[in-house]
Amino acid sequence: MATLEFGIWDHFEQQDPERVPLTQQYAERLELIVQAERLGFSRYHIAEHHLTPLDMAPSPNVFLAAVARETTRIRLGSMVMCLPLYHPVRLLQEICMLDHLSEGRLEPGVGRGVRDIEHEWFGLDASQSRERYKETFDLVIQGLLTGKLNYQGQYYAYHDVPVHFAPAQRPLPPMWYAGNIQSAARQGLNGLGRSEGRDAYAAYWRTFDAGRASGNALFQRAPRVGSTRHLLIADTDADARAIARRAWRAYGEHFFATDLRNLGQTREPQAYSAGADPDTQIASGALLVGSPTTVRDKLDAYVKEVYPLHNYLVAAFQWGDLTHAEAMHSLQLYATQVMPALAERRVAAAA
Repeated sequence: MATLEFGIWDHFEQQDPERVPLTQQYAERLELIVQAERLGFSRYHIAEHHLTPLDMAPSPNVFLAAVARETTRIRLGSMVMCLPLYHPVRLLQEICMLDHLSEGRLEPGVGRGVRDIEHEWFGLDASQSRERYKETFDLVIQGLLTGKLNYQGQYYAYHDVPVHFAPAQRPLPPMWYAGNIQSAARQGLNGLGRSEGRDAYAAYWRTFDAGRASGNALFQRAPRVGSTRHLLIADTDADARAIARRAWRAYGEHFFATDLRNLGQTREPQAYSAGADPDTQIASGALLVGSPTTVRDKLDAYVKEVYPLHNYLVAAFQWGDLTHAEAMHSLQLYATQVMPALAERRVAAAA
């Protein structure tokens, strides 16, 4: 039975440059990740977006290379790299390179991306993203496993091309897929999604276990599958709600308003209002807010329902316009007053 582990997921959102210059923001985020390592988090995952205030670190691998130099234990990965935007040869080599720079701590996450306009900004047709994802994924996995590229696709073709590169972790680093955990299971990948019920995680395991018979190396590791949520812990419930309401409105501006204003995507006004309203998100559980006791009790009830089928809890700690001090305090309270209690209860359940 897999132990319950804890990770961090990060949209590197834009801050007011008059208040927090980008150079300072990078330094503070590295400080947060170093502290997370000290506090016992297992992994740090960073998202990828382009030309949006939602992401000021649009090259996950560049940022993770910096993180690798500041840390020694915490495992590192994208969540996710938008594969249609990458050339498979470059991506394959970057994965190998970063796995060595991190001394075997890389866990890449892959996906198609969620915004059509980002594909268009790269000169790509978003309607081709599914096929481009598959070809890039197939080529990267082939190169990691065999050291050669032999492939004939619609967009890429190679005949017996040597890679001259291998990852530090053999046969390949653990891989992740975010969003639809059933899609993750079908590909033999670790899965990370929003909070789901026990039945969804049971279906993940059935699909993953069925894939083991194929002999595919991706199915031969014991997987991690879990959920992510935005989180804010303060000393009291009242303090946490006040801070979260302010910060979520900024997050809504970065995420939801970007869709409406810049991306040419149509949303119903009520859908935007629901997404941007912090109280609606708190009520739905997408935004977890409160004192350490409140957050611990809510997470314990959820984990009690889904563990051990769900074995990985991930949270976003720096979001919206949360200050560095607010995020660091939330991280500290979570690690010292929430994580130990959850881990102890899961150990007891496994005994």
